[in-house]
Amino acid sequence: MKEKNFLKIENISKSFGNIKVLDNINLNIAKSEFFGLLGSSGSGKTTLLRILGGFEIPDKGKVYLDGIDITNLEPFERPLNYMFQSYALFPHLNVYNNLSFGIKDNFKKDEVNFKVNEISKLLSIDKLLNRRIKQLSGGEQQRVALGRCLIKKPKLLLLDEPLAALDKKLRSRTQLELTSLQKKLKITFVFVTHDQEEAMSLSDKMAIMKDGKILECSSPETIYENPKNSYTANFVGIANIIKIIKNNNHYFSSELNINFDLSKIPLNKKIKILIRPEKIKITSKINSKVRSINSVTGKIIEKSYLGSFTRYEVKCRDKIISVLDQNYNNDSNYNFPIGEEVICSWEKKSIKILED
Repeated sequence: MKEKNFLKIENISKSFGNIKVLDNINLNIAKSEFFGLLGSSGSGKTTLLRILGGFEIPDKGKVYLDGIDITNLEPFERPLNYMFQSYALFPHLNVYNNLSFGIKDNFKKDEVNFKVNEISKLLSIDKLLNRRIKQLSGGEQQRVALGRCLIKKPKLLLLDEPLAALDKKLRSRTQLELTSLQKKLKITFVFVTHDQEEAMSLSDKMAIMKDGKILECSSPETIYENPKNSYTANFVGIANIIKIIKNNNHYFSSELNINFDLSKIPLNKKIKILIRPEKIKITSKINSKVRSINSVTGKIIEKSYLGSFTRYEVKCRDKIISVLDQNYNNDSNYNFPIGEEVICSWEKKSIKILED
């Protein structure tokens, strides 16, 4: 069973001059967890990571790692490693010497050789040990930087935008390799990213940050499927957010001029709801009939073919609704042209109530 408070961040605040970068941050991160800090530029995520690494000291609050207060320890005194976004590799040294740099003074030569060979094989860079850094691709440099951090077997690994320098295809492949490696080593990883897809694919659990505060902290599935507020809904994925008001036994949208049937009765008369675009079924108006609830007619104004699915922007009265339609059939019913009149419908269980 995971130790839930392996990394405990307690009431952390930090300001630079008059600008408050972190405002009373509290987090509990479990042992062997892959934890993501997700937010836009200026949200405070990198400052929080640097506080964990010892490169910044908080104005108030404490950081505990495995029960030990590390708040005021120097970076080299902490049982953790920090992988910088730039990788910070030594260009004048080859791969072997980059990997061995942090351990060569603490172990005998045979032990150093064993550890370098072990980590290089794990990362599939064992055939690159004699190469200089400038002779490596971006993906290979990323592996060397990761190996240099992991060779010391830290209790905690901090990663600042670890995949930002990689192209899209290599990034996708590396995401899978990184999660597999982390599960194998059982080291606690905390990483920073502004890329929601990266955060969703890597994290066991993640925190959404905005203006130095944590808005939500949960599993990627929970945050995507059941976000608490509009900001999170929009930040993680594509969001159709609709204002509705109670009208007799139904909730009514003046934007769409339709009634909604909800699976859960909200406490307030006025609320915002979320419908993810992949939850919406799109059909031709010619071949279908609009229902009285949870269904609306509209006209396709934009269309983007994205391989496995097509994204449609559908103008429904005063609102534009995004729809993601799976491309599993070549039939014309699944390939609507711009200007086509369509019906968008959804199940009531697909409607999520937002708290703001």
